[in-house]
Amino acid sequence: MLSKITRVSNIDSSKKEVFEALKVAKKHQFVYQQGRLHKMLGVLYASDYKKLDTSNYHFNKSLVFLRQSGDSLASFDHANNLSVNHSRANDMPNALKYAIDAVDISKKMDQESDLKAKYQGAARLLLGTIYAEMKLNDSAVFNLKKARLYFKDIKSPQQFVAANNIATLYLEQNQYEKSKIYLEEALVGYKQHNLLDGIVYTLNSLGDLYFEVNDLDRSLTYYQDALTNSVHTNLDLYRLSTYKGLIRVFSKRKANDSTIIYIHKAFDLLDSIEAPKLKVEILKLKAEYLQDLGESEEALSYFKLATQLEDSIVEKEGLPQIAEILIERERKDGLLEIKGVKEQLTKMNYWIIAILFLLLVSGIMSYFFLKKYKSKLSISDRTKYRLESSLQSEKENSASINRKLVTATANLALKTDLLDQVNELLDQIKNQPTQNLDKEIRETQNQIKVQQHLDSMWREFFTHFEEVHPNFLNSIQSKYGITQNDLKICAFLRMNLSNKDICQLMNVNPNTIRVSIHRIKKKLDVPTGVSVTEFLSVD
Repeated sequence: MLSKITRVSNIDSSKKEVFEALKVAKKHQFVYQQGRLHKMLGVLYASDYKKLDTSNYHFNKSLVFLRQSGDSLASFDHANNLSVNHSRANDMPNALKYAIDAVDISKKMDQESDLKAKYQGAARLLLGTIYAEMKLNDSAVFNLKKARLYFKDIKSPQQFVAANNIATLYLEQNQYEKSKIYLEEALVGYKQHNLLDGIVYTLNSLGDLYFEVNDLDRSLTYYQDALTNSVHTNLDLYRLSTYKGLIRVFSKRKANDSTIIYIHKAFDLLDSIEAPKLKVEILKLKAEYLQDLGESEEALSYFKLATQLEDSIVEKEGLPQIAEILIERERKDGLLEIKGVKEQLTKMNYWIIAILFLLLVSGIMSYFFLKKYKSKLSISDRTKYRLESSLQSEKENSASINRKLVTATANLALKTDLLDQVNELLDQIKNQPTQNLDKEIRETQNQIKVQQHLDSMWREFFTHFEEVHPNFLNSIQSKYGITQNDLKICAFLRMNLSNKDICQLMNVNPNTIRVSIHRIKKKLDVPTGVSVTEFLSVD
């Protein structure tokens, strides 16, 4: 607690000094200095979780002054700092918004290569960290790997931060070998640069990794090494993570004396730092410890405390707004492409209307043909035979048509998805008077509404598919219980479509399809050396 009081005292002293300097800068109208001083105040207030609004105020003031002074990095620093603050406040939608802005600004920087790489790396690192907090792991890993490469090109120690974060994500996904590679890379780098906080963080992560694979001896070694490196330094948060790891190891070993020692140490440290998520984990660990001792009533009280705190954290995160921010992001990037999209939609509409018209005419003609044909039937065996032959021919023709319609129907279903997305996009820009696009938007939306009757196209696709391959989908779904998305992929594979074709039909990247097919192969228990396509063609 004494160290915390000392830190607060030092921060308060620094604030007073900055405010004094700010008075002088205002008096002499030093614009650039005012911007820099407001930025310093933003950083100082950001150290206090309860003062983040004040911190944001100073960052906004800083942007105004630094822009007036011609600082080319002002916008980047502003977006980056606000993103960090919103992330610390668990306001992930706004954190994501500013992080994306920072990435965009870094791309457009007119700086020398090393400096530009530094800012691009910083922006990607922050964006990847925010995606990780939001549990969007694929996006997180993609951005963290880009950050690592930017930092590696300029030999920045930040590459080890990115590597460590990648390792943490792989650890959460139980990909232990990949996690170990990045953790060992990070630990070597931190030791080379003598970065103690990074060393302790990585040692804790290695302890977590070996705990998950049930190697308690190595896990304990890493945790104890982390504790040795953190005990005499101001690394309270990392030390708390170490205590959590030691509690888990000793609890699993049923070493009650050591377990309760580190539980007490963890609770003492919780009073001096703001770590709600860690607090939830430690409350649960104490509850489990009490439960093992047979003290069920007291254990239940700690479980309730943990649950209440966990619920309050989830409420603050505001994750439902994430989709809105991503849509807004797409709106900004896509304004210049709307005209092209409209033209494509118009061409597609003509083709679809033409196809539907032909199908309608064909259906009507077939109906009247069959009606007329039936009216001329006689009771004679010869006439019956002719009728049966004709009907059989019609069925064969119908099956042939269905085969041709399968792929077309799938494309129509995908088109419907695209239209829905574009329609949402147009809704977002509809009230932007400066764009003067109201008329074009209304025309496009009217065209889209016509096509929204095609929502049932996926169902029609499966209906047509079943006519060509009877009981195929029902059979594999009842046998293996696969998801609707996997069912679509199985259908396409049964049609002998390539991965590239499936990517285009489902509007996903090739890697996603490869992963999905690998997952399906496991679910179907496909023998080694046999492809999923071969397996399904026999099934």
